[in-house]
Amino acid sequence: MNDKKFNLQNLSNEPAARAQIRIAQGGARLFVNGEQKFSLFSWSWELIKSTPVFRKMGIQVLHPIIGLNAAWRSRNKFDFSIFDNLFARLLYLHPEAFFLPRVILDPPDWWKKENPNELVVPAVAVDISDRKRFHTPRVNPEGGWRWGLYTDEPSFGSDLWQRDTKHAYRQFLRYYENSPLKSRIIGYQIGSGIYGEWHYFMAEFLPDLNPGVAEKIGHVPDVEERIHTHFGLLRDPTQEQDVISFYRKFHSEIIADTILSFARITKKETTARCLCGTFYGYQLENVWMQEGGHLSPEKILSCPDIDFIAAPYTYQSTNIPNLPDWQHDVQDDGGNWLGRARGVAGDGGYRVLPESLKRHGKMYFVEIDPSTFLQPDPEKIQDKQPADYEHVIAIIGGEGWDTPEGTERILSRDLGQMLVGGNGGWLFDFGHLLSVRKSWYDDERLVDLVKKFVGLGEKRSQLNLSSVAQIAAVYDAKSLFVTRHWKAEAPFPKGMESTDFFTQWFSDAQARSIHRIGAPVNFLYRFDLRRQDVERCKLFLMVNLFYLTEKEVDDLLALFKNSSAYVVWFYAPGFVSPDKLDSGQMERLTGFRFKVLTDPGPMLTDAAVPNTEIGLRFGTATPQFPRFEIIDGADEIWGTWSDRKSPAMGITRRNGWNSVYVGSAPLPIPLLKLLAKKAGIRLWSDETDIVYASEDMAMVVASETRRGTVHLHKPMLYVQSGIRAQIHSINMKRGDVYLFVKE
Repeated sequence: MNDKKFNLQNLSNEPAARAQIRIAQGGARLFVNGEQKFSLFSWSWELIKSTPVFRKMGIQVLHPIIGLNAAWRSRNKFDFSIFDNLFARLLYLHPEAFFLPRVILDPPDWWKKENPNELVVPAVAVDISDRKRFHTPRVNPEGGWRWGLYTDEPSFGSDLWQRDTKHAYRQFLRYYENSPLKSRIIGYQIGSGIYGEWHYFMAEFLPDLNPGVAEKIGHVPDVEERIHTHFGLLRDPTQEQDVISFYRKFHSEIIADTILSFARITKKETTARCLCGTFYGYQLENVWMQEGGHLSPEKILSCPDIDFIAAPYTYQSTNIPNLPDWQHDVQDDGGNWLGRARGVAGDGGYRVLPESLKRHGKMYFVEIDPSTFLQPDPEKIQDKQPADYEHVIAIIGGEGWDTPEGTERILSRDLGQMLVGGNGGWLFDFGHLLSVRKSWYDDERLVDLVKKFVGLGEKRSQLNLSSVAQIAAVYDAKSLFVTRHWKAEAPFPKGMESTDFFTQWFSDAQARSIHRIGAPVNFLYRFDLRRQDVERCKLFLMVNLFYLTEKEVDDLLALFKNSSAYVVWFYAPGFVSPDKLDSGQMERLTGFRFKVLTDPGPMLTDAAVPNTEIGLRFGTATPQFPRFEIIDGADEIWGTWSDRKSPAMGITRRNGWNSVYVGSAPLPIPLLKLLAKKAGIRLWSDETDIVYASEDMAMVVASETRRGTVHLHKPMLYVQSGIRAQIHSINMKRGDVYLFVKE
C-alpha cells in the first residue's frame, strides 16, 4: 500500500470550495466553484488502492465513506487524524481531487455500552440463528466505518442519542470547516440506520418500543396490531386508526425529522457553502416497508437543506423457479415475462422517482454497484468468507457480469442512464473486500469505457435534459400506511425478501414491464402531478393511489378533465379515505360502480380486449381480498376475474378523458403497449427494448439480437456510427447500448 501523503497545508492558500445543485435546461446540474461538473464520483472498499484507476478514468470527485464513531474516542474527545490521513493519501494519488464524503452517524461501541436504555427495543424477539446477514461486522481499513447488520443500535427516538451524535457531528464539521481541506470538500452525505440508508435499525424485528418513541408520537402498536389487518390487503380506518397514525408519525416525526435535523446542522456549520444529501426515497424495492421504508418523501423533498437524494438501483432478483440466484428475470403467475432487472439486457431501473426529485430541485445520485468480470466466480472460490460476501456480490451483477463483454454492456447501460437522465452517481467498488483483492475496474477496457462516458458527460452541460416522456408512472408513499404489513407476507418463496404484496407486485414487478413499453416514462409522486403533465403525457399509470382524501380526489378529477389522457387506476384507487373504507369515493374517482368482493380469490385477470388479438391471463394466484368487480359504468370490458368470470378490467370515457380500471397487477408488456398505442403515443421501439431519453439525449438497450429500428422524437446523432437521423435502423445485439445525442 502506498503510504505517501499530500501535505494538507499546501491547500491553505486555496479558497473554500463552493458547490451547488441547480436546475437548468431541464436537468439538475452540479456546480463546483461556479463551474458545471459531470457528477460521476467513485468509491472503493480500499479507495487508496483504487484512486489511480479512477483518476485515469477522468473522475475528479472521490466519495470516501467514513464512520463518525471511528473518531469519537469518548464523550468529549475526538481524533479526526484517521480521516486526515485518508484525505492526505488520496490527494497524493490524485492532487486535483475533490471529496464528497459519506458520513455514517452511528455511535461507537463504548457509547452503546454506557447507554443501554437508549437502544432500539424491537417488538419481536430477536432471533439471529442461521441468519448470515447478521454477521461479524467488517471494519473498513480507511474510513473506519462498519459494514453489516447488528442488534444493539440506537433508537432515533432517544433524545440522548440525538444530542450526543449531533454534538459529535458538529465537532467533525467545525474541524473540517477550519481545515485546509475545506477547499476540496464539496459536500457531505449523512447516513444512519441499516447500511447508513436510514432504514430504521432492526427493522426486521419491528422497532421501536424504546420509551422515547412513544413520548414523541404516542401509542406504539404491538406485533398483533401491526401484522393483522381487518380487511385483508387493506387497513380499515374505523378500526385501525391508531396503527395508521403510528406509521405516519413514525416516518414523518421520527425518521424524517432526524434526517432533516442533521441536514440543518450540515448547512449551518458549513455556512451552506457545500452540498448535503442522503439516502432516501426508495419507493420501489423498499424492504421492511412499514418499519424500514422511506415513507415521508414530501417532507424530505421539500427541505431546502437537502441537495441530493441517493439510492442504489434495482436489485430485484428472479422469482422464476429453477433459475439461479444471479438471474434477474421476473414473471407473474400467469406466466408472463415482465422483464429483467439487472445484468445484460436488464433495465437497471431506479428505485426512486427521478422526475419528482428534479421538480424539488434535487439531483439523484445513483449507486452503480454491479460486480465486474474481475470478480471471481464464487462457485470457484475455495476460501469463501463466512458471510459468503462473494456470492452476494456476484448475484447483484446479474447475467453477463463474469465476461468482459457483459461487464461493458452492464456499465454502459448504467452510465448511459445516468448520463441521459441528468443524474449523478458513483461507481461502487467492493473488489478489494473480496477474493479478487483488486478494484473491480482495474482493467484498461473498463477504464477506457468510463473515460468515454466522462467525456460525454462533460458535454452534457450544453444539452437540454427536459423530459420528453408521454407516459407517467405515479405513486403515493402514504398508501403503504394502509396496506397489509410486509411481515404478513414473509417470506415470499423466491425473489425480494422482506417485501409486502403491493411492493412485490405493484411496484417492483410492475416496474419491469413499464421499462419494456418501448418509450420513455416519467416516475413521480402523486403530489407532484401538475398541469404540465397532462399537457404532455397521454398515459398515466396510477399504481398505488389507494389512500386519498376527498380533496386529493377532487384535484385529480380537475387535473384530468378534458385532457384526452388514458388514466389507468390499479386495484383500489381512493378506496381508503382518512376515516373509512369508501367505495363511493373510488367510484367517483374512476367513473365505475363496483361490488366489493370479500371472499378470497386469485388476483388473476383473463384479459380479452375487444378488436385486438390480446388474450392472456395476468396477475397473481394466491387468494386475496378484497377484490373489486365492475358492475356498471364500463364502455368496454377488457378482462374478467379468472375464478368468477365477472368484470375485473374495463374502460369508460368521461369528462374528456379515458378512465381504465384494472383489478390486479402487474400489467404485462402487451397490455401496456396496447394502452400506449390507444393513447396515441409514438413508441420509440415496437419490441421490448428499454428506452431512456431527455430532450437532447437518448439511450436504447436492445432486448434481443436482431435488425431493429429506433424512432426518435427528433433527428439526433447516433454516437456509435456518427449518423444523424430521426429513424435509425441498427443491427442490434442483445444487451448492447445505443446512445443518441443532439449534435
